[in-house]
Amino acid sequence: MYILAFETTGPVGSAALADGEGRILLRCTTEPMSHLKRLAEMAGELMEEAGIGPAEIGAVAASVGPGSFTGIRIGVTTARTFAQARGIPCVPVSALEIFAQHCGKGHPVAAVFNARRGQVYGAVYGADGTEVLAPGPYMLTDVLEAVRDLPDAVFYGDGVDAYAEQLAGYACAPKEERYQTAAMTAKAAMAKIEVGGTVSYEDLMPDYMRATEAEQKLADGTLEKLRAAKLKRFMENNR
Repeated sequence: MYILAFETTGPVGSAALADGEGRILLRCTTEPMSHLKRLAEMAGELMEEAGIGPAEIGAVAASVGPGSFTGIRIGVTTARTFAQARGIPCVPVSALEIFAQHCGKGHPVAAVFNARRGQVYGAVYGADGTEVLAPGPYMLTDVLEAVRDLPDAVFYGDGVDAYAEQLAGYACAPKEERYQTAAMTAKAAMAKIEVGGTVSYEDLMPDYMRATEAEQKLADGTLEKLRAAKLKRFMENNR
């Protein structure tokens, strides 16, 4: 069975095609955010390279977050659309959990995605893959506290770029290994399928981990204050 996988949560998107024997083909975008236009095209290129058609895809996996809100929506929507059209299951994959795959290299792993203002989406795994800090929204200082007793931990994710100054002195993965890819998503999806971790296309949902900026403003009353201020200016300008 072939698995088609999409990874769109980071700065560079990718698509992968995995066969039943663990072989994985990968296509990556070359420009930041270009995966918003190239995702379906890359999937077609992968099937052509493998010499198969859409009917031979048995499941579609998508990295559901956390990460770029826009990227997550694009990846999940693309996977849902493909799965619905073919009548096949979906596999939701955490963009943070897939970094535990790097623990096989013999060192602990800290994954950090930039969430701005000192905040990250983060997770920490021991050298054997044991979860040290569960995936979630944190301050960067929380992640640094979690690796305090793991001096050989290696940092991955675009948070390494955003917080380079704060991470000075810590081991950071080279750029060619630093970010999440659809190959990692496909590998995680294969493991989930073995234990029945599939869902219907209707149940494949984004995992933003925190509210969008608009939702936060609605919750704290900021939007209402902005509307009131705008109305006040309008009334004053039209007296």
